Amino acid sequence: MSGKSAKLGGRTVTDESDPTARMCDPCREKSQATSDVERTCARPGCGGKWTWTAKEQLSAFATRQSPPDRLCDEDTAKLATLTNKELPCSVEGCTRTSVWTRLAQLLAGASSKQDETNGEASGEAMPPPPVMCTPCGNVFEKLKDRPVTCGIQGCKNKWSWSRDEQIRDYAAGLPNEAPRRLCESCKPVFGGIADRDVRCRTSGCKNTWVWARESQLNTSVAGKPLPKAPHRMCQRCIDVYSTTKDVERPCRRPGCKRTWTDKRGAQLARAVRGKTGDPYPHYCTECEKEVGALEDREVPCKTEHCPGTWTWGAAQQLAAGVRPVMKADEKAEVDGASTAGAEAPEGEAHAHDDAHAHDDAHAHAHDDAHAHDDAHAHDDAPTNGASAAAPEDGEAPETAATEGSAPTAQVAAREGGGKKRRRKRRREIRPPDRRCDDCLTFLKDRKTRDIPCNGCGTVIHWPPESQLQTHLGNWGEPTLCGACKRDLTEAARVAEREVLRHGGAVHAAASTPSEEGQSADAQATGEAPAVPAVEETGSNPSAPQ
Repeated sequence: MSGKSAKLGGRTVTDESDPTARMCDPCREKSQATSDVERTCARPGCGGKWTWTAKEQLSAFATRQSPPDRLCDEDTAKLATLTNKELPCSVEGCTRTSVWTRLAQLLAGASSKQDETNGEASGEAMPPPPVMCTPCGNVFEKLKDRPVTCGIQGCKNKWSWSRDEQIRDYAAGLPNEAPRRLCESCKPVFGGIADRDVRCRTSGCKNTWVWARESQLNTSVAGKPLPKAPHRMCQRCIDVYSTTKDVERPCRRPGCKRTWTDKRGAQLARAVRGKTGDPYPHYCTECEKEVGALEDREVPCKTEHCPGTWTWGAAQQLAAGVRPVMKADEKAEVDGASTAGAEAPEGEAHAHDDAHAHDDAHAHAHDDAHAHDDAHAHDDAPTNGASAAAPEDGEAPETAATEGSAPTAQVAAREGGGKKRRRKRRREIRPPDRRCDDCLTFLKDRKTRDIPCNGCGTVIHWPPESQLQTHLGNWGEPTLCGACKRDLTEAARVAEREVLRHGGAVHAAASTPSEEGQSADAQATGEAPAVPAVEETGSNPSAPQ
């Protein structure tokens, strides 16, 4: 201290060589009481010592620091031989690395196994410890376990999302959103859900598609059983369905120029079954409506005296040209529209005359057709079902307008020649001549039979149609040929002439059994019954025979 300090009352300098001469009083007192100290090595398990000098202690006292942790001289020398190492991050899914320092390596080696005999270290270093990288370590310090709501709809319970799982999602680059999981109460019910193989929805397809567990959980509701699998297609059907388009195909009705739509779903169903050709023909929309309006009809069998019938289907009637019969309410609506058109003003009558002419003609033709059906109810049907009777012209002219009216004159002028339009009767479509199922079954395996004549032995050809009449009970089985029947018929005629010539009754001889059969055959075949010959014993008709 200089003289200035002496004037202020400070301590005077006694010896410049004294190291405590320039210290404050606390430091000087501490320095006088401090000496070098031997401290234990900072490495756990190490029994070495290191020296903490008095000067270092005084510096720690002046800066108010705690005693440092240091290594002994042996560990310090070992530390100098070590180098820092790059280790992969201990978080699963993280591709970053962390640094394993020399001191951390030395400390890990100090915690090796101890020799039980002498208590010294065995020298076997521990493997590298799991260490997080710097980003994962910083995030991990901020994370905490999070309660998350149960993944089942309607369940309000929660499950815990641990910080270890969160750091794994962070390392994998996933968003900070909790996965869908079940609470402890829902696990026994829905915990067994796993990916399911569900059969394809396409009819005839035997492939399957995978219904993921996540999708099943999305449709699950608390307090209810497991949901049913949705109707979906397999991948093969999806590929086929995506490459097909709706196709317009011609109507199956002959002469119809309209089309029907072959849907993609129907094409897929055929492809699954291996059918690559054209589909079965269908009706268009209009023809489909007409078929639906028609009804199956029971038609009598064409076999004579057969009580059976056969069914004339709606599709067969449409193909033959039959149109559905207009109902009473539709007919009244059409008649009302026609009446309104007739009573409309002159300008509207001109505009709608041509539009309603066709409907009126059809309505009148429908009525005439009903009248024609009633008049010819017992007519014979034609042999061909597709053929129809020729249309007949009606004799009653139209009387909707007077001769002097302007609309009628204009219509007549347009048609030319001033001739009045005549309504034509709608042609009547009659069913074809067919046999019933019983007759067809009987005639299926029947063949012409050869039967010998009881009179002369000539072979009689008995066709299947005649056998059918015998089966129905209308005819009998033939026993005589045509020549024998003719002889019997001539003999009967001679006997009748003799009876007429003598003018009296002639008693016929008793008929034999063969003659009774011949009479039955004649009746069955439609011929006149044969009368047995009469034997006359005298000119007196009353004489006994």
